[in-house]
Amino acid sequence: MTDDLHVVLARLDVWLEANAPADHAALNPPAAQDDIDAIADRRFPLHPDLVTWLGHHAGTATKGHGGPGVILPGGFILHGAEGMRAGQRTMEEAIAEWVEENESEDPDLRDIYDGVYGYAFYVRWVPLATDITGGKLILDHRGGDRFGNVLYGLHAGDTEGPVKVWDSLSHMFQDLLVALSEGTEIRLPGYADPVTPHLSGTGNDAFVSWE
Repeated sequence: MTDDLHVVLARLDVWLEANAPADHAALNPPAAQDDIDAIADRRFPLHPDLVTWLGHHAGTATKGHGGPGVILPGGFILHGAEGMRAGQRTMEEAIAEWVEENESEDPDLRDIYDGVYGYAFYVRWVPLATDITGGKLILDHRGGDRFGNVLYGLHAGDTEGPVKVWDSLSHMFQDLLVALSEGTEIRLPGYADPVTPHLSGTGNDAFVSWE
């Protein structure tokens, strides 16, 4: 529920401000509504959780995949609305290139992956965050039970599509909040071991690291 996400994000802000102020300072202000609307640009309806998140913070400002602002495990950098829009458009371009390269051999290729081209591209996938290897967290905007799922994948050379990690963005941030506040682990597909949060630095320079 979107209302629940508002509460979770407010609690996450409070925890970060008190315990990891450098991370809290790296959170961007809310995205402008026009920038949020531009992500899909009327191609498809955005999931309410995504609108809620961007209404709190337009991603994080960080200089790399470690250090302040990298609040998710796996070194994921959370995108703002402009980064999400760019990622969605890049996927559209990749689809066009893949169809051009492969459709001449089999005109039915555009249909055999349920609209997912080359295992890795779908027009209604919105990249949320990117890790140092190029892997992405994606918010699925396909219909039915998949609507709002958080997926993980899209590494270069993948021969399989992304896998579901969380049922929703609300679930993702809830798990993050619990892990941070209770010191519990999170495990992502593609990573060998689960990781737990630790605080690095002191005072206003403190930030979350995952080990």
